[in-house]
Amino acid sequence: MGDQGFTEKAQNDLVLSFLAVRRAIGALGFFLPTALLVYGLIAGDLLPSLSAAYYSPMREVFVGCLIALAVFLWAYEGFRPNAGEVISDKATARIAAIAVALVALCPTHDPAKMEGVDPGCTLLQCLLGADLAARLHFGAAAVFFAALAVYCLILFTRGQVDGPEKRASNRIYRICGWVIVACLLLLGVVMLTDLGDSLGALQPVFWLESIATFAFATSWMVKGDALQPLIRSLMR
Repeated sequence: MGDQGFTEKAQNDLVLSFLAVRRAIGALGFFLPTALLVYGLIAGDLLPSLSAAYYSPMREVFVGCLIALAVFLWAYEGFRPNAGEVISDKATARIAAIAVALVALCPTHDPAKMEGVDPGCTLLQCLLGADLAARLHFGAAAVFFAALAVYCLILFTRGQVDGPEKRASNRIYRICGWVIVACLLLLGVVMLTDLGDSLGALQPVFWLESIATFAFATSWMVKGDALQPLIRSLMR
C-alpha cells in the first residue's frame, strides 16, 4: 500500500470514528427517555421529570446514560474551526460533556426528603448542600441543552450546501435546534410560574425534557448518517 493508500485509509477510519461517536450519542439520547417512559408505564405513574429517575429504580440507567454521554461528547473532536469562527465542535462538545456529567452527579431535590424522609445525601450534595446542588443540576441541564442547540443551529449546518441531501439535513438540524430552544423556554415558564402545579398531572417537565432529548438525538443520528430514510423523505 502506497502513501496515498495509507492516507485514504486514515481518512476513512477518521470518518467512521466520527460517525460511530455521533450515532452513539444519538442512540443514548433516544434510549434514556424511552426507557424512563416504559418504566413509568409499567409502574403506572410517569416520573415528574427525567432527573427524578435518580430517586427511582431507574437511577443506574439515568446516571449511566448521562456519564456515557459525557464520555462520548468529551471524546468528540469534530471539525477544526475555519479562520474567524469562534464556536468550534470540540469546545462545544467539552462544555456539553462537563454539563451533562454535572447533571448526573448533582441530583435535583429528593422528593422523599421533601416529605420528611431523609435517605442521606450524595457526595456533591453533602459537599455543596442540597439546595446548591439542585441549582447546579438545573443550571448544568440548561447549559447542556443550550450546547446541543448550538450544534443543531450553527455547527451542524456549517459547510457548503452542495446538494439536496445537505439541504434536507440542514432543515432537520434547524427544526431540532428550535425544538430544543422552545422546550427550554417552556421549561423555564413551567418551573418559574404556577403553571407546573396546574398541569402537574400531565407531567409537563418530563415531556418537555423528553422532546428536547429526542430532538438532539435525531440531529446527531442524522449527522451520523443513521437516518437516511428521513433525509430522503425531505428531499422529495
